[in-house]
Amino acid sequence: MLTRDRTLEVFESALKFSRADEIEVLVSGGRSALTRFANSEIHQNVAETKVTVSVRFVAGRRVGVASSGRTDEGSLRSIAERAGAVARASAAREDWVGLPGPGPITSVEAAYSAATAEATPELRAEGVRAVIAAADLAGVIASGSFSTGIETIAVANSHGIRAAEQRTSAQLLTVHMGPDGGTGYAEACAVDATRIDAEAIGREAADKARASANPVAIEPGDYALVLEEYAVLHILDNLRHLGFSAHA
Repeated sequence: MLTRDRTLEVFESALKFSRADEIEVLVSGGRSALTRFANSEIHQNVAETKVTVSVRFVAGRRVGVASSGRTDEGSLRSIAERAGAVARASAAREDWVGLPGPGPITSVEAAYSAATAEATPELRAEGVRAVIAAADLAGVIASGSFSTGIETIAVANSHGIRAAEQRTSAQLLTVHMGPDGGTGYAEACAVDATRIDAEAIGREAADKARASANPVAIEPGDYALVLEEYAVLHILDNLRHLGFSAHA
């Protein structure tokens, strides 16, 4: 995992290889794990650790960016050189106001949970067990996933900014399907994985699967539609990625 000290080492190495007027180094990385289940059985446990280093090279009003997933000195030299080449080949930005200087930074302690950072496959399996038990009681089949992860993000620049933070996240989601065509969906997210009530998520999905049994066909047409909170959430989440920006 990335640490603040290692992040600053990466920055100093990248700075050493750069002749920029201004330079910014963004380092992000983390560890994620996923337990997936289908047909009311766990069938997959996977985990991933990754890191990305991004260098923003500024030459006057020309800006170039390059990234890599490697942090050895040779790769950092290459990133800085590529960012510099991009900057020199780019048109000057008339609206460029320069990289920011240091200022007060408030740490968000509530964004991190040691329980999630240290979550084991056994912890996720216990949550899945509760979801499947609720499905079994309702006579339906459960599928879904339980994920946990920790992310570190750090930024440093030539004006003195040195900042780093960690955050954790956990998500449990499930789809229950009944023998008579009924389906039910439920999910929960939390910073602390131990605060997710897996049994309640299982009961919610199971109840929906039973309540929607024996669906009937309707004629095509315009209908008033009331969306569940989960559906509204996913619509807004897509808009967050695609549309909620200053450029858009």
